[in-house]
Amino acid sequence: MNLLRVLTPLGRSVAVLGLAAAAVAWWLHWQEFTQLAVVALALLVVGLAWQVVPGTPTARLVLRRNRLVEGAAPPVATLELRAGAVPMLFPKVTVPVGDDSVSLRLPFLAPFAQHSQAVQLPSMPRGAHAVGPVTYEKADPVGLVSRRFEAGTAVELLVAPRVTDLSVFAGGLTNDLDGATSQQLSMSDLAFHALREYVPGDDLRHVHWRSSAKAGELLVRQYHETRRGHVTILVDDIAASYPRARDFELAVSVAASIALRAVRDDFDTYLRCGEQVARGRSATAMIDAACRFERSVTADGDTYAAHAAAAAESVTGTGLVVQVTGSARDLVELDAAADRFDRGADWIVVRADSRAEPMLRDSRSLREVSVPDLDRLRQLLERGMR
Repeated sequence: MNLLRVLTPLGRSVAVLGLAAAAVAWWLHWQEFTQLAVVALALLVVGLAWQVVPGTPTARLVLRRNRLVEGAAPPVATLELRAGAVPMLFPKVTVPVGDDSVSLRLPFLAPFAQHSQAVQLPSMPRGAHAVGPVTYEKADPVGLVSRRFEAGTAVELLVAPRVTDLSVFAGGLTNDLDGATSQQLSMSDLAFHALREYVPGDDLRHVHWRSSAKAGELLVRQYHETRRGHVTILVDDIAASYPRARDFELAVSVAASIALRAVRDDFDTYLRCGEQVARGRSATAMIDAACRFERSVTADGDTYAAHAAAAAESVTGTGLVVQVTGSARDLVELDAAADRFDRGADWIVVRADSRAEPMLRDSRSLREVSVPDLDRLRQLLERGMR
């Protein structure tokens, strides 16, 4: 225990006073200064002894909602605190919330007493934020010695980007909507694969009775799962692609809106921004991944092409590639990234540019959409997907 760190400003003043009084008492032999030095140093000893008494308090944070949308009312956390072997004298408790924090003063807590209190969290931007762990100050009754302790564990608060409801992908997906077979086996589909032995739990509707009669045991049909339409969404995470920070946030909202529409239409969806990837048909997975999207400002260079190449290796047979970027990304670089995917895939570039006019440029090889705000996205995509 570092003595200088645990002493409060008042504690340092009392320590200096005690030492000065002891020096004067030794020099002048004044009894009054001797008594003053003894009292000051005794208070410091009591304060230090207070810190070494065993019995650490325990704390737990409970979030009523750990997911919310940016701009929504901030959630309320419940702090559950149990005192240790020594009483807690109106302790000051701090709850870190991302880069911010909430401080509150609790009432007096007797030894091993329990206390529960609601903590109003501040509004947070989009992202994945750690709430906690709780830190509290353990101080003696006089306030001369104080130490900060952490209690409990941090909980995660996910703030999702704002999204808009888009129309279905009525057009634009021409590559694999006819149901090309995959290597995934299914118990109910169109492409027959083989017969296998019946196991408890199989649907009796899939029993092949003729074959079962010949084999003398129950046999069920097994199918290849037909492949659904596939949408790949790549979000440019390079900070240099966005002249303004809010353009990146707009890009995240655009990408999340498209991904949600895709999974609601039951398309296999691949969403990527930097190293963060979500894939499948789960809306929750898409939104949770979008919460963690961050602009890359490292000195590793422009890694967008490498991330696009990794996506192309992970995804086969995609019908639509959507590249969401800022106004500063060169179209030639986007073209090179799109070329890594199947030649039959449609290609759309969506530029998030808050200072640009809404724009749609449609040619045989490219559909480029410039989106100044989220409210315009639906109309522009409806025109671009025809």
